[in-house]
Amino acid sequence: MKRYILALIFLLNFSVFAQTQNDFFKKGNAFYKKGDYQKAVEMYEKALQGNEQSAELYYNLANAYYKLNKIAPSIYFYEKAKRLSPDDEDIDKNLSMAKRMKLDKIEEVPEGFTKKIQKSIALLFNFNTWAIMTVIWSFIGLLAFGIFLFSKQANLKRIGFAWMFISLFMLLFSWYFAGISQKISQEKFAIVFVPETDLMNEPNFTSDKVVNLHEGTKVKVIREDGDWYYVKLSDGKKAWVPKTDVKIF
Repeated sequence: MKRYILALIFLLNFSVFAQTQNDFFKKGNAFYKKGDYQKAVEMYEKALQGNEQSAELYYNLANAYYKLNKIAPSIYFYEKAKRLSPDDEDIDKNLSMAKRMKLDKIEEVPEGFTKKIQKSIALLFNFNTWAIMTVIWSFIGLLAFGIFLFSKQANLKRIGFAWMFISLFMLLFSWYFAGISQKISQEKFAIVFVPETDLMNEPNFTSDKVVNLHEGTKVKVIREDGDWYYVKLSDGKKAWVPKTDVKIF
């Protein structure tokens, strides 16, 4: 009996906590509409403290930071919103506007046509969905093989034979893009969160400086070593940056 009472208390507390997080979000919206963007940020940040994750919350928080002319956090939260809702046109539009505020204008290395198409297809579904599709097509393939092997009717044998090859193709297709989807989901990016930072040739301050970056610039995190991240810029340059100068999303 005591166990059930404790479980009920936990559920009630969780419900109240979730309601509180939603209240912070609503208060943030109210402050934003009034033009009190600093208060809006405070309310949205409190909503985030409960591990609340939604594209709408990140998007609204990014908008509030943008109104306060805070480049790094606005870009950071637009990017987090984009990860949860990659096809949202409003997020893309506002992220582009925020990026115009950056001091660094780094020319991007154009992505190859084939790689771009592969990435577009992989992002149609998440890794779990692609994996489930792989299992489903495996099952269909086995079923088709069974029909081909044991059926005594010529028509059913032909159908089974055809579906064996269709399912094999779709199995390999979904398996291949599951791999790409997983690789994309494991990629780490970061935003420079200090007014400026020097990227070094080695993970120490005595090595040669590669480039100087300013807040709001996005880098891809390749690996880490102690207090340093080895990162790649959009123009292909690679260098080391102190962990304290960037924030991963």
